[in-house]
Amino acid sequence: MKYLLTGVAAIAMLTACGDKDKPVKEAGAEYASSAGTDVKLRKGDPATAGQVLSVLSLDSSESGRIAFGSSKLDGAKAVFTDVTLKAAESDDEDALDGTDVKAGKLEFEGLGMIDGKANFSRMVMSDITMTAADPEESADGSGAIKSIELVNPSPEVAAWVASLFGEGEPIDMPEGDALSFDLWSMNGLDFKVDDEDGSKGNFLINNVSVTGLKDQKAAQMLLKDMTFDMYDPSEDMDMKANIGNIDIRGFDWGMFMPEEGEKLEDSFESGFMAGLNPKDPANPGYDSIDIKDFDVDMSGVTFDMPKMVSKVSKDKKGRAVKVTTEPVKMTLTAGEGKLGEQLGAQLAMLGYEKLELTMAGEQTYDPDADIVTLAKGKNYWELKDGFRLDFGAKYAGAAGMAESQAAEMDSGTQDPSAMFDAMMEKLTIHSFEMALDDDGIVDRAFNAYAAQSGEDPQQVRNQMAGMMAMLPMMASGSGIDMELATEASTALSSFITDPKTLTISLKPKTPLKVSTLAEMEDPSALTKESLGFSATNK
Repeated sequence: MKYLLTGVAAIAMLTACGDKDKPVKEAGAEYASSAGTDVKLRKGDPATAGQVLSVLSLDSSESGRIAFGSSKLDGAKAVFTDVTLKAAESDDEDALDGTDVKAGKLEFEGLGMIDGKANFSRMVMSDITMTAADPEESADGSGAIKSIELVNPSPEVAAWVASLFGEGEPIDMPEGDALSFDLWSMNGLDFKVDDEDGSKGNFLINNVSVTGLKDQKAAQMLLKDMTFDMYDPSEDMDMKANIGNIDIRGFDWGMFMPEEGEKLEDSFESGFMAGLNPKDPANPGYDSIDIKDFDVDMSGVTFDMPKMVSKVSKDKKGRAVKVTTEPVKMTLTAGEGKLGEQLGAQLAMLGYEKLELTMAGEQTYDPDADIVTLAKGKNYWELKDGFRLDFGAKYAGAAGMAESQAAEMDSGTQDPSAMFDAMMEKLTIHSFEMALDDDGIVDRAFNAYAAQSGEDPQQVRNQMAGMMAMLPMMASGSGIDMELATEASTALSSFITDPKTLTISLKPKTPLKVSTLAEMEDPSALTKESLGFSATNK
């Protein structure tokens, strides 16, 4: 496993992905187009091509960390064969010490000095292999990449590539607008693991690419045909995964770029945690996502998702006003294997051989009124032979919530409780509805509980229904509106006894601030009439 991680790190070093400690702020976005796959190469300058090769430590073999067998310069083009790239010496645990990276060919087009800075329009490294220099570690696995391509990089990215080839420590990878190019791609990735501790595996990717990275937004991010097969002897578990296609359009790279001193993987976590943009709170960070043929098998637990499609609609100002996720079908199956047997036993208690789930979502946003609407009937979770949960809502304050969240994170305290309170202060509910349509889940749940406890299912059901019926009496001294409590308990008791569709809705006469609700000491003002409360089982 250690070798596999080293191989992935090698890819990162070669392809504009890696940890960064110091941000580079200079602009470079003008050097990238926003086109998808329609990429045109910049013209080079034959008169200064030699200067660029010198900056890249390619003017002679072994002038930097890179060595080659033969070379040819033709105008603004250059070709090198039998290339070897040695990693820089470093005390960093994640460095590529002891890893030999070799390529059959390294090609450049469009070489030239642009505004006094060395650059190129296209770099292709092909027939790449990665092996550990230590013979003992080289037996642990191998890595190969058919080709790596970089097109029309910004001067800052080109300088970063040059630092990988030259002597000394590589410079930090550019970020912000300086991280810009028209195309970066890898084809034919093949990593094998065969550690002496018994870990074995194979990792294959047909193609991964990013196109049109400009102004911290990528026109397209694409992953095609990924296969992962790994065995971990310490847990005695195997894992297999396949992805046919992941196609992300309009990815907002700026939301997830690392801050100073932050690692790339941590930046994605903090990016998701940072959440909404106050100026564009409905924007999820992409224009569309299309995932196809995704399946995972972890020691007998199989998850399958044939397709997932999510799209974002924007207004004339570029603000997200609608996010739609088409119905997504997911299947969880228990088969042979350590985890599969455990899951199979749990599913059997509920009377299932597998779980078949479907979900969909549609959210609209009015940026001028700052109101989010979840349309009834278009937001749901459904379990075959179990239930369907529909929900709808209308609430205000998304922009204010985002501002409060950002302020709390910028304060440095990042107290989850304080952040939550600050966000809830801005949230105002206009309406809410939840409908739970039973399709056997209630019977299955009571039967499973009774089987574990040794009780009669009907007796358990009657006891639970009786407890629900007693809720008004239990709440009589609390100040809670009796009409509201009675309607709620009647619906819940009826649903347990004869489950149909349990619907609970709120439509207050005056939009309800969540903070007011949380701070309210006397609940008597929250009546069925003022809340527009309704609860039924029909």
